[in-house]
Amino acid sequence: MKERSILMTSTSETPQNNQFRTYNRESSIVFLKTKERFGGLSNMAPGFPLQVNGVRIRTSEALYQACRFPHMPDVQRLIINERSPMTAKMRSKPYRKVSRSDWNAVRVKIMRWSLRVKLAQNWSEFGRLLLATGDRPIVEQSRKDDFWGAKVAENGTLVGMNVLGRLLMELRELLKSGEADQLHTVEPLTIPEFLLFEQPIQSIGHADEFIRPDGDAVPEDYPDHAPQPSLFDQQVATNGLEGGQGNHPDRFAGSKVIKPYPAYRDSRSPWLGDVPEHWDVRRNGRLFAQRNETGFDELPILEVSLRTGVRVRDFENGSRKQQMTDRSKYKRAAKGDIAYNMMRMWQGAVGVAPEDGLISPAYVVARPFPEVEPRYYAYLFRTKSYMREVNKYSRGIVSDRNRLYWDDFKQMPSPFPPTKEQARIADFLDVHGKHTTRLIRNKRRLIALLNEQKQGIINRAVTRGLDPTAPMKPTGIDWMSEVPAHWEVKSLKQVCSVQFSNVDKHSLAGEKPVLLCNYTDVYKNDFIGSTLDFMAATATDGEIARFSLKPGDVMITKDSEAWDDIGVPALVHEPLERVLCGYHLALLRSKQEMLTPEFLFYAFSATSIMQQLHVAASGVTRYGLSKLSIKNTLLPIPDTVAEQQSIVEQIVKQTAPIDKAKKRIDQEITLIQEYRQRLIVDVVTGKLDVRGVDLPEVDDDTAATLDTPLDAAPEPAEVSV
Repeated sequence: MKERSILMTSTSETPQNNQFRTYNRESSIVFLKTKERFGGLSNMAPGFPLQVNGVRIRTSEALYQACRFPHMPDVQRLIINERSPMTAKMRSKPYRKVSRSDWNAVRVKIMRWSLRVKLAQNWSEFGRLLLATGDRPIVEQSRKDDFWGAKVAENGTLVGMNVLGRLLMELRELLKSGEADQLHTVEPLTIPEFLLFEQPIQSIGHADEFIRPDGDAVPEDYPDHAPQPSLFDQQVATNGLEGGQGNHPDRFAGSKVIKPYPAYRDSRSPWLGDVPEHWDVRRNGRLFAQRNETGFDELPILEVSLRTGVRVRDFENGSRKQQMTDRSKYKRAAKGDIAYNMMRMWQGAVGVAPEDGLISPAYVVARPFPEVEPRYYAYLFRTKSYMREVNKYSRGIVSDRNRLYWDDFKQMPSPFPPTKEQARIADFLDVHGKHTTRLIRNKRRLIALLNEQKQGIINRAVTRGLDPTAPMKPTGIDWMSEVPAHWEVKSLKQVCSVQFSNVDKHSLAGEKPVLLCNYTDVYKNDFIGSTLDFMAATATDGEIARFSLKPGDVMITKDSEAWDDIGVPALVHEPLERVLCGYHLALLRSKQEMLTPEFLFYAFSATSIMQQLHVAASGVTRYGLSKLSIKNTLLPIPDTVAEQQSIVEQIVKQTAPIDKAKKRIDQEITLIQEYRQRLIVDVVTGKLDVRGVDLPEVDDDTAATLDTPLDAAPEPAEVSV
């Protein structure tokens, strides 16, 4: 099954939709008592006062409980006036039967909001505590409550929904992100009757300046000697938690805090802003000289890639890329030179030559001067802010064909730290990149395992049914030796119509504007709905009549550069307006009295069905299916629509937890990548000082290739000319 990047399911879902989870105590941050090191994460922790609508509230637990009773201001006052969080909670108990009518539906939202308020108004201490948990799971141990927390199982693990812990982890990831400043303000929830003392709850701002803990409720110190994850297992940048307060320790979570430089000055470059006082800003012509050397036929061919920078071209596995026969025109790039693609520099097609090699004459080779560390500049040139500057300096007839010529590149200003500092920054980012690569690689391996598990569920269901005791019959087919005795094996053309769309993105006179569901939409999504961002196109009246998508339509990819990407299905599950099936896709419409669209979709998701299409595909550099080969695809079909629907329901039920886990991991990967990009920008532009950071050793078994901008366009085949 295909992988997708989908946002993690919100923990505001109802408890019925949550799943129990198992946590290992040794690898998790567990809190039970408020006086433990991480006890401040508890809603019961004193020392984190709040202010809402001008009302002082001692703890987040009191705030949460008061939100139960917007219609009972006197009860809210009783709860808020209690000095301890436990008595505030107990004060609410007699009235819980008359809690707001939608309490179960909104309580997780209210808890999330309460934690946001706790952070905004206790930014330094609570933020520091959250970041000290690193990347480890956060779990509230409870003796009775396995909804908000987790209970100890017989084997010593913690089992529960752990909703509070998950909300804290969600908040921690937001705090680590590049948008942490937005957490200083907390907007009111958009739910009915969100009131305190009969007044609508207002926007809440940062309150460290005017809220102080009670004299008998001081937060615990977090000792330097406490064991913590390494630098690269936790948040590196503090997002301003340490800045300008003057009362924070010099050590953070056992590692050196990455702080701003002591003094800054104006760089006079708007895109760069302030730079460290001892840095210079120089035009690239003072940092690099152009290298135009030819006649080195014996050197290997290098390529410049958006994804990996500069590398030796692999002709064994790169048959779609064209080799130039006359090497004498290729330009030499010496090891350590910067090479960039003139037409795609604005997207980050730049890197450092790993060895002496030959570069296409369409590219630019920049030889660094002795005081220049090229690795530092490779990181700088691939940041979004620098690429925007590249676009300004590039020239061309149309914007997407702009070229950055050497004469323009050498006029661009770039920061120039001292040479040793350039190397230190590059070393830091190299090591961090290798750790990040390994982390993401492991998460993707986990997704692959989940995909295999899901694939097994689908394969069994659509080829053997739900009854393991049902009698079977032989089929005479190698890849599907038997099926339930009451099923039939039919060719697709018996139960489906098959159409090849010829609608592509074009604009011809007399055609009408439409939206196009294209290859990528199908490849990345199981279900096609109105939330997708479809491509604008035009089509004739005949094409609109034939290829407009309807609920129940199934589309499969019919050609691709990779044979195993053929036959990937997607199901249209809601009405769409003027959305057509696009080129590279086959449109399948089932005869619903014989075959339900949902069963057809899952049948094409099964390995045994897709293998038929892979075998039938033909081509050299691009593989494709004929209409006849699709029509002759064999499907095992239950003899009743009711059984087909039961199989679909069971697949959905059994794969839902897997899909949830994949979404969560996808979100984690996205957050890791976004944090990596933000860190690179902050370090190479001098917003953070890494000179004093200890770099842990790392096995040299991975390459840091994660620095492609997240919004870069898909990379096309490179052709040397």
